[in-house]
Amino acid sequence: MSTTYGEPARYAPAMRLLHWLTAILILGLFVAGGWLTYFEPPDGPFKEELYNLHESTGVTVWVLVLIRIVVRLATGAPKLPPGTPSVVRVLATLNHLALYLVLLVQPMLGFADANAWGAPLTWYGLFRVPSPIGKQPDTVAQQFSDLHWFGALALLLLLGTHIAGALYHGLIRRDGVVRHIL
Repeated sequence: MSTTYGEPARYAPAMRLLHWLTAILILGLFVAGGWLTYFEPPDGPFKEELYNLHESTGVTVWVLVLIRIVVRLATGAPKLPPGTPSVVRVLATLNHLALYLVLLVQPMLGFADANAWGAPLTWYGLFRVPSPIGKQPDTVAQQFSDLHWFGALALLLLLGTHIAGALYHGLIRRDGVVRHIL
């Protein structure tokens, strides 16, 4: 489906699927990460499985984001409707770019964080992912942990802004922008 201007009226089906799959996985990452951070289970198999689930899903999100970038470049994106204020256009573009950046960097920080503490990753228990840095001194490992935590805060802020933008377009402007991704 196209508009009269030649750009797509909606994101490509693959892009929509990747968007919602990524959203669901990120929700799961926040649940697991919050659980591990604020309600840390006692040491044991359950805690190890929860860490593995969080780390494996983070790597999966990283791969999906790389695929999303390729699909987005190949299929394009719908334009905002005429009459959308320039400041909204700029903020939407900056938010999307920042989301992609954080979604690429955050899983790498998490992977480095786990590796620095000496915790290798076996992706969903299937195969071992090579450790790029190996065990580090506790001070270095803690720096990676702190960066990963701040990355989670940045992601939460960007997602909140993204959702607020969708609500703005859907409830206030009612300009059909939300249909682009549905």
